[in-house]
Amino acid sequence: MIRGLSLFGMAAMFLVISPVLRGLVFRGLSFVAEVFQNHSPYSYVLAALGLFVVFTVSLNRGAQPR
Repeated sequence: MIRGLSLFGMAAMFLVISPVLRGLVFRGLSFVAEVFQNHSPYSYVLAALGLFVVFTVSLNRGAQPR
C-alpha cells in the first residue's frame, strides 16, 4: 500500500513541477471525458468493470508470496 501511495505522490509531484506534462495529462483526461460523454452510459459501465478487473488483479498479485 505504501508503494502505491508513493507512486501517486511521485506522479503528483511531476505534475506540479512540469507544466508541459500537466497540460498533456489534462488534455488527455478531457479527451477521455468527451469520449465517455459521447458513448454514455455504456462507456461508464465498461470503465467501472475495467477498473474493478485491474484492482482485483493488482490485489491478487500483491498478496502472492514471493
